[in-house]
Amino acid sequence: MYIDERSGFGYCFFSNIGIGLLLYVITAIQMQIKKKLFRNTAILLALVASAVYFVVDHVLPYSGIKPMRRGPDQMKWLLPNGPDPAAYGLKASPLLIQSPDSLKLTALVVASNTDTTKATVVILHGISSCKETNFERAKLLADQGFASLLLDLRAHGSSEGMYCTFGYHEKNDLKAVADSLKRRFPDRPLGIWGASLGGAVALQAMGTDERYQFGIIESTFHEFDKVAMEYGADWFFGVRSWWLTNRVLQKSAVIAQFDPYSVRPVDAAARITDPVLFIHGDKDARIPMWFGEKNYEVCPAPGKRWFKVQGGGHNDLWRKAGPAMKDQISSFLTGI
Repeated sequence: MYIDERSGFGYCFFSNIGIGLLLYVITAIQMQIKKKLFRNTAILLALVASAVYFVVDHVLPYSGIKPMRRGPDQMKWLLPNGPDPAAYGLKASPLLIQSPDSLKLTALVVASNTDTTKATVVILHGISSCKETNFERAKLLADQGFASLLLDLRAHGSSEGMYCTFGYHEKNDLKAVADSLKRRFPDRPLGIWGASLGGAVALQAMGTDERYQFGIIESTFHEFDKVAMEYGADWFFGVRSWWLTNRVLQKSAVIAQFDPYSVRPVDAAARITDPVLFIHGDKDARIPMWFGEKNYEVCPAPGKRWFKVQGGGHNDLWRKAGPAMKDQISSFLTGI
């Protein structure tokens, strides 16, 4: 007897078995895929967590306190005439200064280009820079009758020191600088001019040593932990995290033996009664302009000034507004 397997009970039965088998195989494959996906995701998350841990605990704590050490040979793009001060119309002599914790700090003393010298201005560079990058600032001063001292901050240029502490130790180094200059020129007033890191150190020096009688501050921050979070965001795709910042700073504090939370140029600015010219670019993506405005706002000095560079970033103020900046600085110095 012929049975048509395409119809009736037999057909349905075998069809259901086939479909069930197929569904079972598909489900098994899906489960295997999910297991592999879960395992791979877990491995990936573990690798990401390990990488974040390594960066947070072993990279970022050193990134600020141990900056790249660069001398004139590594800063050639900022030295169009080379590393010789004479090529910039400067008369300079080397000076070695010992810090309170016995580090040797290298400096250049630059003479005024006029018959009389109104004051000596200590000029401080930014992070990962060196004293030679301030030749143009020294020339501006020399032509207006001011001598200058160009300093390699600790852990920078040719100066000794392993770690940068953003003013915590550096402000005491500036006391040693003032001591040295007062021994050489006892009757000559002192001023200070700093950019970025140098500006933060300059404010803290003025706030703790009254021998610095005027200052020029470019593009600096008000509180170290705040600017640390801004720089940390570069590592984490724009994410700003107090937890990460605090963990990094606590590690940095142990390594470099300093208190990062006490590095507050804004507190120093609140104690300064001598004239200060504050300069900041309104497009600064590194140190937002409102950081600098905080320093200006709390400074009680009757002779304080604020100059905003329209369209200025962190490292291009002189390209954006060179002539205007020179005019502002010359006007400020005329009143000293």
